[in-house]
Amino acid sequence: MMKTYAFELSGEHETLPRSEALALVEAFSTSFFEIAFLDQCLIVQAENLDVDTLGQRLAMTHRIIEVLAVCDADLAALARSAGSLDLPCKKYQMRARRIKNAIPPADVVERETGRILFRNGYHADLSNPEMLLRAVITSGKIVLGLEAARIDRSSFEARRPHLKPFFHPGVLMPRMARSLVNLTQVRAGETLLDPFAGTCGILIEACLISIVGVGIEVQRRLTAGALCNLGDLDCSLLLGDAKHLPLKNSSIDGAVLDIPYGRSAKILAKSKESLLEESLGELYRTIKPDRRMVIVADSSIEDLLAKAGFKILQKHIDRVHKSLTRQIFLCLR
Repeated sequence: MMKTYAFELSGEHETLPRSEALALVEAFSTSFFEIAFLDQCLIVQAENLDVDTLGQRLAMTHRIIEVLAVCDADLAALARSAGSLDLPCKKYQMRARRIKNAIPPADVVERETGRILFRNGYHADLSNPEMLLRAVITSGKIVLGLEAARIDRSSFEARRPHLKPFFHPGVLMPRMARSLVNLTQVRAGETLLDPFAGTCGILIEACLISIVGVGIEVQRRLTAGALCNLGDLDCSLLLGDAKHLPLKNSSIDGAVLDIPYGRSAKILAKSKESLLEESLGELYRTIKPDRRMVIVADSSIEDLLAKAGFKILQKHIDRVHKSLTRQIFLCLR
């Protein structure tokens, strides 16, 4: 059944939240198309969307809303839309979120919607609601709907790198790592490779959504520390070289890698470029055809990716600080 959904996106990155949501919608629905992309709000129509799975996997989305109405951001239009809602006869809680400086304010939208719903015979219950109504005020529009999933973003904070048993500087934050895993569209039970595993932050995020992790790390000290971080997660971590992967041809469903850079990186190769060139060749050999890889670099590597045979689907820029801007490439094998 085709339904309309709104993704209440985080504002922590300009392009990744939308791309992450679309990647999972594509992977976990039978068909879909994008209706609109407003400021921090993506609206799609999707058939048989597995909302529960998306709620468990997404990192850069706050909520998924089953859309009931979209109207102009003024009270008259809101009153008409709220008045036309055909809701179940259940007690509700109404909450609105205003994106940046959008108008009208969230409390005004909540009061006006509640007034119209009360007039139409619906009753609110703030302490024990049977359904959750949500409004997003953004880009001159108000998106009204039922909350279908809420992402537990606090769990990512509990997994920040310095809180893990073993810490090494320069690693990706958990929400970023999870979003990159999601871009690959690798499913539960499939295998994800990180050939520069480091402290295994990427693979931890993969394993927590039931993906089978395979990590390769050339530094013995990092491998020993990463095993402490992995605990009992379903992940194989090998001491090895990304330039010579101990894996069969076309045996991996996807890959995410943050290549070594900066002062904290230790490069065991002739040069950084030769390391990357040989590693990309090995990745092309081991990843299955028509599957995805995400690679994070600190410079433009389009020529090296093309030389290895990968097709670049997306490029994202992540400005970390004054001396580091990451370039994130989503590639197709």
